[in-house]
Amino acid sequence: MNSTIVDIAKKAGVSTATVSRVINNYPFVKESTRKKVLKVIDELNYYPDLIARSMVKGRTYNIGLIVGGLGNPFFAETAEVIVKTAERYNCHVTLCVTEEKPWKMAEYIDLLITKRVDGVIIGSVFKDDPISRLRDSKIPYVLYNRRNGHEDADYIVQDNVKGSFEAVKHLIQLGHTRVGILHGPLAFDTVEGRVAGYRQALDAFKLKTFDHFVHEIDFSEPENKVQQAMDKMFGGKIKPTAIFTTADFLALDAMEYLLNKNYRVPEDVALASFDNLRLSGHSLISLTTVGQRAEEMARLAVERLMQKIENKLNGNESEAISPWKITLQPELVIRRSCGSHLKSYQNYQL
Repeated sequence: MNSTIVDIAKKAGVSTATVSRVINNYPFVKESTRKKVLKVIDELNYYPDLIARSMVKGRTYNIGLIVGGLGNPFFAETAEVIVKTAERYNCHVTLCVTEEKPWKMAEYIDLLITKRVDGVIIGSVFKDDPISRLRDSKIPYVLYNRRNGHEDADYIVQDNVKGSFEAVKHLIQLGHTRVGILHGPLAFDTVEGRVAGYRQALDAFKLKTFDHFVHEIDFSEPENKVQQAMDKMFGGKIKPTAIFTTADFLALDAMEYLLNKNYRVPEDVALASFDNLRLSGHSLISLTTVGQRAEEMARLAVERLMQKIENKLNGNESEAISPWKITLQPELVIRRSCGSHLKSYQNYQL
């Protein structure tokens, strides 16, 4: 039989009104009375709502998830994994979409602090972010996909430099000497690393970088920006024979542009990318891309956050000084868009 407020009042020796005040966190209740009522609530396993449950257990069973935008398939896919993994810990997820705007990030962090979430997972972090507010509020947090300069931050990321280096190297080994790049905002360390890998590959083979081959794409309106960038790439006398993009959705926009302009992919222009999202293997011309183990990143982020929450509840400070700094190794997934099937070429292993 389920316990009621009357049962709690009788066992605690107080009125039902006092029990209600404690449950609703009203002021002007003696601390000794509050503790006595909360003890009885715990003993009778009475949790009428999450507020009462959090008061007794010291947690809300709610975590925050901050992502850049669900229009980016990477965040949509990883958010799904995070929600499902959190459910195994009986946790709800409050989803916050920043649209890659730093001021929205600050607002959401303040909101999550106000909601007294147990912890926060952040997939959309800039190199300079207000996440120190979480640390100051003693709220555990974990970064995935991106990281920033905080030495004490836990993160699970991909080796972006190596991944893009190998993708561009693969294109060069197929005979391409004029390789363009479409990349996202350099405010993100993921993009910074992938652009660095692109440049390192060109340098390794002593290839020239043409200014009109390199374009930064604003994620707020990527389709229009990709079209403008491609117009510039192919508007001059020297045109690229291959393009590397730092995200699959940019490659798919580039592929659409090329096909609409009657370029053949990969016969005229080869494409390679970074992400290996579900849709990349099912596009009109399957996409050669760097797999970044998105599901593993998302799962590890939840598991680490739950460890940090438990450490906080148990007063275990020793774990806090040893943050996770996990860098997952990439895997090049070779499909038709790079044109390797047109040549005598052995699969290249990272």
